[in-house]
Amino acid sequence: MPDYNRAINRIFTRKVIGDLISTGSNDIFDYVVKRYLVDPENKTNGEIISEIYTHLSDTYRNEYYYINTLLNKLLVGIHSVNTTTALSQVRIADHIADFVIINGEGRVYEVKSDLDNLDRLNEQLYDYFKAFSKVSVLASEHERAHIERVLKKLGDMGEAVGIYVLSENDTIFSKSKGREPKEYNDNLNYRSIFTLLRKNEYEQVIEQYFHETPQVAPVFHFKAFFEKFCKIPILEAQRLAFMQLKKRNRISKVEFENIPTELKSVVYFSNFSRQLPALNEFWQKSYGRL
Repeated sequence: MPDYNRAINRIFTRKVIGDLISTGSNDIFDYVVKRYLVDPENKTNGEIISEIYTHLSDTYRNEYYYINTLLNKLLVGIHSVNTTTALSQVRIADHIADFVIINGEGRVYEVKSDLDNLDRLNEQLYDYFKAFSKVSVLASEHERAHIERVLKKLGDMGEAVGIYVLSENDTIFSKSKGREPKEYNDNLNYRSIFTLLRKNEYEQVIEQYFHETPQVAPVFHFKAFFEKFCKIPILEAQRLAFMQLKKRNRISKVEFENIPTELKSVVYFSNFSRQLPALNEFWQKSYGRL
């Protein structure tokens, strides 16, 4: 059902889920439900979304499914929501990282599902190492050997890349079927780290390290702060930048646990946590009832 798959790619997005939370309706959602689901009128919205998500699991593991599984596994199974921040679609140099975890350190995860090609993988990883010291690829089981061959093009840098494997049972392996990332700092670049930060964030980094900030006209603001940033030892600059990134996407453990498993990624990364009462109300309603 190729049309169904294309429509599903649009369901688990900020726009669609935001519409469902705020109004209880969305054209893409209604299209999928009415055309492809059986007897939706006798199901709740939650049951319908779970059914669509099961389709992803069984036949169409797209990028959202990988990232949602990764978020569930890392923030629930390994790290703590209270001490860890996850970020999605982070621009690093000329590429955008799928998934970033900030805890005591920063880690990048590049998702390569069965639906992706590996043509740009080396270029992506090369850029990620400009800002992060630990970089990994999350792939399906049968892609692991292919990815290892691609990584050889990166030389020593490729040897540092971690490989995580998403199994058919939704477990994520590193040691048994993949490998853990190794710290690699040779490619770190001040500009790539600095541009991870928003204006107020890099201002706080400079204030924290130098106990003063440049007093310049607005037109020279970025340049002046970047020049100061470059005077910090690069690993310390990276650490201070990560401290700022960690302050983003704050959510309590209780709030995170109350998000349906199928929607944890889109709700978390879209900052919909304050709208959880409306989401839960929509989730429990019968389909088509506003």
